[in-house]
Amino acid sequence: MPLPVSGCPYCGKLMWVKDEAIEWLDPQTIRFPCPHCHALVRRKMVNVGATAAGPIKPS
Repeated sequence: MPLPVSGCPYCGKLMWVKDEAIEWLDPQTIRFPCPHCHALVRRKMVNVGATAAGPIKPS
């Protein structure tokens, strides 16, 4: 499941991130490069609530 489209915190452009670009740092944190400025972006995954969405970590 791909990440929802969101803006890069560094360049502000929208990022469409491929599953192959995602690196899992721990069970709740992912890291991936911005396709525009190539900065590494780190995101915490939201597991509960109405805004819970994102990729499922492969087993």
